[in-house]
Formats: sequence, C-alpha cells, structure tokens
Amino acid sequence: MTGLSSISMQDISEKVKLSRQGRLEEDVRFVENPMLASVEFVPLEERMASEKPDIAICLAKLKEKIGSEMFEKRFNIIQNINRSGRNLLIVSGSERLRTLLLKENLKDIMDVFSVDNVRIVGGAGFGGIDAF
Repeated sequence: MTGLSSISMQDISEKVKLSRQGRLEEDVRFVENPMLASVEFVPLEERMASEKPDIAICLAKLKEKIGSEMFEKRFNIIQNINRSGRNLLIVSGSERLRTLLLKENLKDIMDVFSVDNVRIVGGAGFGGIDAF
C-alpha cells in the first residue's frame, strides 16, 4: 500500500503541543482599586435589619406568610431590595431565582410590601459573570 505510513502517539502529542503554543500566554493584569473590598455574604434578613428597618419588617411578614424554609431558599439569598413609594426593586442574583420569584411569589411580595409595581432583576451572579 502506497501513501500510508504509521504514526506514533508521540508524534501526535508533539503536533498537538505545537498547535497549542501561544494559547493562554497572556499576562493578565488587574487594576487595583483600594475602594473595593471583598466581604462575606450576609443573609438578606440580617442585612436589612441593620440597613433598612422598614424593609426588615416586611420581610418578617413575608417569612411568616410563606414559611421559613421557602424564605431561606428564595429570599435570604437575594442581593438587595429597594422600595420607593409603591415601587419595589429586587436584585435576585440569578435568572433562575428571578423566574421562581416572579412565577410563585410575586403576589405575596406585592401584598406584604404594599406595592403596585415589582421589578426583579436577575443574572448579577456573585461572580459577576452574567449581565442583567
């Protein structure tokens, strides 16, 4: 048979190694910002008790209404809540949580916070990977 020759695994490995040269060789440098700090995540219920007492009262009512287990799974992991008059903004942190809150808890949220408009923003992820 003409045109066919044997190939060793070592030859293949060398060709793969050569083809990968130059990848991931960038010198990644991050800009240091002394104004930014990384802190441990504190559950929403604890943060709101010290930062926004009016929202903490509504969260306590919500916890009583939906139960402790669901509150821990869905609401204590929320990144932030802000209220302005009859409007409420929730930063959920993920699209999955946003969808669950809209689908199953929207009416409870509106009742407890006494608001007409609720906007839930998701996808902010703790790593900041997703956009919202």
